[in-house]
Amino acid sequence: MEKISSGARCLDMFLKGGYDVDIVTTIFGPSGTGKTNLCLLAAVKIAEKGKKVIFIDTEGGIAVERIKQLSERWEEVLEKIIFFNPLNFEQQKEIFEKIKIMMNGTIGMIVVDSISMLYRLELGRSEEVYEVNSALGKQIAVLVEIARKYKIPVLITNQVYSDFGNRDQVKMVGGDLLKYGSKCLLELVKFQNCRGLVLRKHRSLPEDGELRYKIVEQGIEEVM
Repeated sequence: MEKISSGARCLDMFLKGGYDVDIVTTIFGPSGTGKTNLCLLAAVKIAEKGKKVIFIDTEGGIAVERIKQLSERWEEVLEKIIFFNPLNFEQQKEIFEKIKIMMNGTIGMIVVDSISMLYRLELGRSEEVYEVNSALGKQIAVLVEIARKYKIPVLITNQVYSDFGNRDQVKMVGGDLLKYGSKCLLELVKFQNCRGLVLRKHRSLPEDGELRYKIVEQGIEEVM
C-alpha cells in the first residue's frame, strides 16, 4: 500500500509510513491542537519533491512565516502551493468545481483547512439545510474521486462540537458525511503538557492508537 511522508518522522512511524495516497484523511479536533500544522508539514514535503499542492484555506490562517520555519527551500515550496481563500460557502463550492478541472499529473496533494467552517456559517443563516448538506456531500465526493483517480493523498481538517448527551465526548461537524467519506480519521486532543493524536479509523491499522507530541519550530516532536 503506497504512502507518502507526513513530514514528521514520529507521525510517519505512527502511521506505518505516512498518509495513504488514494484516500481522504480527516484531521479533526478543537482549535489549538495543531490541525493546520500537520497539513502544512505534509504540503511542504510534497512541494519539496517537486509536486504542486492545492491548499484551500477557509480560515485565513496560513502564515508564510511558518512555512519558512518548516523548509529551508521555502521560496520554492511557496511556488508549488496553490492557495485558495474562499470567503463564503458559495465560493467554496465554486473552488471545488475548479479543482476538478485543474487535476493533472503535477498535483501531488489536496488540503482543505477546514472543510466545515464556511459550511457551519451557511447552515446558521440558510433555511435550505438539505441543500447545504447536499453541497457538502458533493464536495466530499469530489475529493474521494480525485484521491482514487489520481492516487494522491487528500487531507481535510474539521471542527468539533460538544456532545450534550455526553460532555466528555466531541463530535465532528458534518457527522456521517465526513466519517463515511474518510478512510482515515485522526482526532487531535489537548493534554496538560502536550498535544495528542488518536487514530479513530484506518483501513489497515488498529484503531485508538495514540501519539503525544508538541509543536516545535521544525514541525512536531514526539513526547514520551
